[in-house]
Amino acid sequence: MGENNKVLLGVLGGVLLGAFGAAVVKRGNLRPHAAKVLSYGYDIKDAIIEQAETLKETCEDLAAEAKEKYEDRKAEEQKPAVTPTPTVVPEDSKKE
Repeated sequence: MGENNKVLLGVLGGVLLGAFGAAVVKRGNLRPHAAKVLSYGYDIKDAIIEQAETLKETCEDLAAEAKEKYEDRKAEEQKPAVTPTPTVVPEDSKKE
């Protein structure tokens, strides 16, 4: 079976299932149960959004730390190398 046929059958199955679900809900006897189940869906959605926001903040913090380390490393690389200059003592000031 080709990929296009699988997609077509999936869409057709979804349409049929949706129509069946709409007909059952319209009858009224399952409506309160369907509303309760959907309300749990909203709870799940809220939990997922909260987790996504926490993940986003964590990633932003990590990116800020990485940028700071990068900038520190670049600043360190651009500093001129300082070599200590030897102290020259004149020969006449040497004590024997």
